[in-house]
Amino acid sequence: MSRVPALSVVGWSGAGKTTLLVRLLPELAARGLRVAVVKHSSEAHPLHRPGSDTARYQEAGAALTGFATPAGVQLTTTTAPADALPSLLERFAGSVDLVLVEGWKDGPLPKLEVWREGLGPPLSPSRPETLAVLATEPTLPPDFPPRPRVLPAGDVRAVADLIQAHLRPGRPAPLPPEDARGVTQRPVQRWDGAALLPARDDDLAVEEPLEIRVSGDTVATTMRTPGHDRALAVGFLFAEGIIQSADDLGTLAHCGRPGEEGFGNVIEVTPAAGVLLDVERVSAARRGTLTTSACGVCGRRNVDDLLAVCPALPPGPALPPDAVARATGHLRQVQRNFARTGGVHAAVALDAQGHLLSAHEDVGRHNAVDKVVGALVLQGLVRGPRDTAPAPLTRQPAILAVSGRVSFEIIQKAAMARIPIVAGVSAASSLAVDLALRAGMTLATFVRNGRFNVYTGAERLLQV
Repeated sequence: MSRVPALSVVGWSGAGKTTLLVRLLPELAARGLRVAVVKHSSEAHPLHRPGSDTARYQEAGAALTGFATPAGVQLTTTTAPADALPSLLERFAGSVDLVLVEGWKDGPLPKLEVWREGLGPPLSPSRPETLAVLATEPTLPPDFPPRPRVLPAGDVRAVADLIQAHLRPGRPAPLPPEDARGVTQRPVQRWDGAALLPARDDDLAVEEPLEIRVSGDTVATTMRTPGHDRALAVGFLFAEGIIQSADDLGTLAHCGRPGEEGFGNVIEVTPAAGVLLDVERVSAARRGTLTTSACGVCGRRNVDDLLAVCPALPPGPALPPDAVARATGHLRQVQRNFARTGGVHAAVALDAQGHLLSAHEDVGRHNAVDKVVGALVLQGLVRGPRDTAPAPLTRQPAILAVSGRVSFEIIQKAAMARIPIVAGVSAASSLAVDLALRAGMTLATFVRNGRFNVYTGAERLLQV
């Protein structure tokens, strides 16, 4: 994972940098961004009052010095900002989305310049990394530099839009038709700390039901993001042990006709000639037919019913720890819908060389995994434990990376697909760890910033 993005807000003293930041912070917070602010000073004034206890600690050679009070904790370092800031960004990669530095005109960060007439010439001509000039004047002098772009400093919403565009570069537009079904728009109003702003359209992730039928019988209804429904249905049926490979499938098609209300929300699966699909495996283990887009045991009558169908994985492959640490980095690269909405999860499957085999998004983590596994089944890359046909020798999935929490059901689906390593961006549940241990799987969590925790299967990680 990359370090936390950072921007410097620069300008001459009195230009209005602090005023801008105080107004900008609630706007960014309303958009779901966690923002840290650092005040940079070119004057080497002491961080601790001379003669104080903390100053004496610092003079004695403490690497970090600080206070702990009921109001919070403050730590300081004597490292120069050019050396300290990158390490701080790495440390807080999972806690904040953006660091704004007030000042540091000559630092290495991209910059926003706040400019007010009469204080000095614009700084941007000598600093090509400046993204925009935020002018406090209604009109600009005729000799004002034509580049970079100029925005009114008082238009906090426009400044926030610029920052968000910088944080999410290169968003693909338009989305492919299959992915475009997963994004819609609704009007939204934001409170900026002083007023309720006018409504504007906002991108949202679509959540709609998908009814999965086998030979006319409803097997399950899941709340999902539309798109790649064939892969979702196949992955679901595979994880339940109803199908063993793509050879068990006859046809997969949405019911109804395009243009009819609800078209696309029911998918019919028919078996291949001579194949009998045992849908009773699902009805015997579930209460009702609704599967939500959240993770968990999803109404299982008995956890042992699931444990019984998760075969133990053989040893290997042995991979360098860096291969696991880099796995979740593939998630951001494929999250086209997340880039617009911030409201969907993703899952990817990689082979032992780190090559991407399958990637999908959905409002539910387990739906995203079903889509990934279903795509692998349709490609003939994975087969169930009861399928006797030989598996392909190449392009075997070795790592499943998922956004968010790793639940019991994520591990169960990976085990059914014979994927030996699961890497999650967030934590794991106790039941997920127990099942991974029983299945002989490697489970890594908090896979961020080149680091992770491993609960089970550490023997697959090559010692360096």
